[in-house]
Amino acid sequence: MADETKIPVTPPQPGQPAQASQPAQPQQQQIQIPVDTSSRESVYINLFRPLTTTDDVFVDVGAYVPVVTPGGVAEPMVFTHRLIMNFVTAKKLAEALRAAVAQHEQMFGVVEVDPNRRLRMPPQQRPPMG
Repeated sequence: MADETKIPVTPPQPGQPAQASQPAQPQQQQIQIPVDTSSRESVYINLFRPLTTTDDVFVDVGAYVPVVTPGGVAEPMVFTHRLIMNFVTAKKLAEALRAAVAQHEQMFGVVEVDPNRRLRMPPQQRPPMG
């Protein structure tokens, strides 16, 4: 397995679901589960559209470059990938992304999502457009 790492997982107690990276208690043992990233693909996104059902969250993602043709017609937005997850995974992903953004903002300053406010920032403080 190329680019392999391992994730510690504590086996569940009877009647409890498994949880990754939970601190071990005296009677518990940790198992290292291998992670194979050899077939992982990277894709840049700056566009997303969440959709939900009662059980799942679907997130369509893609990249959009706002280019207007000479006829005044903008290029269409193209969603190239779909993430499908349950609400537990969606909440864990949301919390992980929130923590990643908070850490980035501690190091580099506030990430401004309003494009009008970004344009008013001095050039050295502007984050990349996206």
